[in-house]
Amino acid sequence: MVLRDASGVVADSLNYGGLVDPWAAEGDQAASGARLSGCYVPAPGSMFDPWSTVVTTVATNTSAGRFPDGADSDSNCSDFLTQAVATLSAPSPERATNIKVTSMEGFRPGQAILIDSGANLENAVIATVGTAGATTLSASAGVGATVLATANVTGFSKGQTISIDDGANSETAVVSTTRSRGSATITLTAPLAHAHASGEQISGSGIGLKTPLTRTHNNGTQVSDNVPTPGAPNQYQGKNH
Repeated sequence: MVLRDASGVVADSLNYGGLVDPWAAEGDQAASGARLSGCYVPAPGSMFDPWSTVVTTVATNTSAGRFPDGADSDSNCSDFLTQAVATLSAPSPERATNIKVTSMEGFRPGQAILIDSGANLENAVIATVGTAGATTLSASAGVGATVLATANVTGFSKGQTISIDDGANSETAVVSTTRSRGSATITLTAPLAHAHASGEQISGSGIGLKTPLTRTHNNGTQVSDNVPTPGAPNQYQGKNH
């Protein structure tokens, strides 16, 4: 969207998602990042690369909003924020007080979040923020093993403390490396102390909730923070501006 004066000179512009001509992008091109062509409002949940023909999936029911509301520094690199958004990496049953998600970015204690959509939508408030990820062993792992064959490694990262199995057979470990190409694996910094059967869960500590869930939510369900409110101050929390 471009605003011009009476002579046709561009007075202001709003470039959303990088999907318009780069010359309309508001902001210093040198500050927007290597190989980028100016500043734009990011499409929620996407990683747009104007030098690529591939655009990743955009998150649903999420928004970008001007923050703080009404401010304009003449740079879309800094004037807009997007909602924090992730998906459940394991099913969450009714009455659960902990959810496993693919990413912790943008989430913080005390924050109100939205889980799921439509008739299954519910609100929750975060009590604690831990680490991301939840998967299962795709093959058994014996005592002393340091490489775990897993269904996926989404959300796991080097240095992360993870939980393996449950009950009397549960143990914690620290991630050394992950591999997603070919057979997914998680390599540990120290050998396992217990044997674990194929299908047992591996997870980060997840997000703790202040009150139990009132509904069951499936693996892959979207989790997002407060929605920006047009015409009123945006509801983003925990930012210093």
